[in-house]
Amino acid sequence: MNTRETVFIEGNVLANRLIGEKRQSYYIHRVMFGNGKYAIVRAQSSTCFPPGESLQRRDCEWFFENKKIRLLPFQYINESESMRRLTEY
Repeated sequence: MNTRETVFIEGNVLANRLIGEKRQSYYIHRVMFGNGKYAIVRAQSSTCFPPGESLQRRDCEWFFENKKIRLLPFQYINESESMRRLTEY
């Protein structure tokens, strides 16, 4: 019998930025994860995660304020690259 481990990942929102034009705008977020890595993340909707808030992943689902959210795919990057990408998008 396989036992299923619960995977928990937490990321702290450091900054966000509104991108695009008024009708087609969305937020990108600079997030630092518990493993010391950073990422630029975007929710599937135009949700804004305020700086200082946390995103959590339990198993295969992401949560914000205990509500399930869908994040678009992202990759882990280092701190300086995350700062650069936030300002250049």
